[in-house]
Amino acid sequence: MDMLVLQGACGLCCGLVGGMFLLAGLPKLADHDSFLGVIASYRLVPPSLVTVAAWGIALAETLAAVALLSGMAPRPGSLLSLALIAMFVLAMGINVARGRTALSCGCMPGSDGEHLSWKLVARTALCALPALAPVWIALPQATVLRVESIVGGVCLFMMWRATRVLAPTNAEGLSS
Repeated sequence: MDMLVLQGACGLCCGLVGGMFLLAGLPKLADHDSFLGVIASYRLVPPSLVTVAAWGIALAETLAAVALLSGMAPRPGSLLSLALIAMFVLAMGINVARGRTALSCGCMPGSDGEHLSWKLVARTALCALPALAPVWIALPQATVLRVESIVGGVCLFMMWRATRVLAPTNAEGLSS
């Protein structure tokens, strides 16, 4: 496969994962009290460390996003993303195994009604696939291609997110 195609795909993955973590991290920093409740509800962190864990997760998500979206540190951003994804999969999986599925995933804005399930654990684990690309493949050297591929990845993420958040349009009564 042509190296330029692989590098462009790496840029798409950086944008996809970076966009995901930016949308997840910034609201947690802005509305920190709500996120504290989510962390506490998982019952995996001692109460004395809930605040530290919540700040740490929100800052790590934002840092991973900046590293991936800037294109300046894609490999460290990717490794941080993979560590976060592994932690999220483990935390959700432990609670699902305990039968505690009524918890909010705490993923990002608009997912408040989404409760823990094995399906959600699997979907979160699948997020590791695009996060792996920057570990092995370099971004394109050409600045324009680098920016275009990262922006393309952000657009892909936003389109996927829109399908998850926006209510389906009721097409009844519409005629062509």
